[in-house]
Amino acid sequence: MIAKVMRGSDTYGLLRYLYGPGRANEHIDPHLVGAWRPLGVPDPGRSPDAALPTLARRLDQFVAPDTRTRHVWHCAVRVAHDDRPLTDPEWNTVARRIAAAGGVAPHGDPRGCRWIAVRHDGTESHHIHLVATLKRQDDTRPDIHNDALRLRDECRALEHHLGLRTTGPSNGTSDRLPKRGEVEKALRRGRSEPARVLLAREVRTAAVAAHSEDEFFAALRDEGVLVHRRTDGAELVGYAVALPDDRNDTGEPVWLSGSTLAPELSLPRLRRRFAAAAPPEPGIGAARAWARLRRCLDEARQRTPGDTMGRRAETAAALSDAFTAVAAAAPRPLRPGLRAAADAWQQAGRLPCPTQQHPQAARLRDAARTLIRTDGTPDTQDLRGVLDLLDALAADLAEWYTAQRWAPQRHRAELTRTHLAAVALDGPCAETG
Repeated sequence: MIAKVMRGSDTYGLLRYLYGPGRANEHIDPHLVGAWRPLGVPDPGRSPDAALPTLARRLDQFVAPDTRTRHVWHCAVRVAHDDRPLTDPEWNTVARRIAAAGGVAPHGDPRGCRWIAVRHDGTESHHIHLVATLKRQDDTRPDIHNDALRLRDECRALEHHLGLRTTGPSNGTSDRLPKRGEVEKALRRGRSEPARVLLAREVRTAAVAAHSEDEFFAALRDEGVLVHRRTDGAELVGYAVALPDDRNDTGEPVWLSGSTLAPELSLPRLRRRFAAAAPPEPGIGAARAWARLRRCLDEARQRTPGDTMGRRAETAAALSDAFTAVAAAAPRPLRPGLRAAADAWQQAGRLPCPTQQHPQAARLRDAARTLIRTDGTPDTQDLRGVLDLLDALAADLAEWYTAQRWAPQRHRAELTRTHLAAVALDGPCAETG
């Protein structure tokens, strides 16, 4: 179960959208499943006499007209597509617990904020929308500080209570997924993927290949990515990237900072990466680079009595570099499938525990960096060996994730293996010899 909080300033406009057909006719049977009081709240989805303006006025009753700026608290709550559909009473329970956890209507508090919950159903989506106005009925402000973290914990408790598929805790390991508007914009522009996904891949590839900040930014510019450096005086304190054709309504580039693309792409994390990079080794051809990566992957599979959680976590993180490098350096027919595998592994390699620097993981990162900087066709045997070892390592780590009860990472590791299997089934390795 996932809860996502948004803020707005137009109660009536939001209600009109929630009770309407939706942008893609995805709003099926919108109706009320919960409200701040059990009786007397109009439901435009069930009663022909209920008017949206009336419901909006009742929700806004305690909000002064001159303070209606970002006063609407909007929380979308959905279950996984393979979860069972919840009943209206179950959604009512979810709505009341979410409203309490978010701070808008604490349990047993009759003076909490006014709120409603509207249910939507579809062939692949079962969810509700909570709408609350951020003024309590005693004319004070609600405590919604850290509402997102509290909601994550409450969603996990509800999963257990309702027997739903479990999701991970809020620990900074999740992928930053594109918003719906970003997906629709990409489709309108004829792009196969949203700008966020394309930029994350370009930035990650440049980071894996670079030895320094200058190399990193130069590689991005060489790929046509726009780069904005944020400075404090003479000191670089951050950066943002954009695609040349991704513009807002005023024609300005849509900038995304590295940290919003992925946690490991923030400037401080990149600086730690570059500081640990070995000096570049010139004169290594493709054959040696692929053979070196194969040896390092084989070494990463070897378990020793001194293995710790931190060491294994660092291996999982370094494996992200290997996937990225292989996707960039493999023969062109394999790249789409290997990019999908690399994208899937990013969350699998981002673990909710501290990493421990280790020479073996450092050698794996250096081998990936060397590979991504070489040109040429790999030897078929080395290519097959690398793909087999990537799959074997993903399987080993998926088993470990299961033991650690890290369900999101295990799921992404299994998805990675699915993409690798599809690449192998295509049989393009035979074309590279």
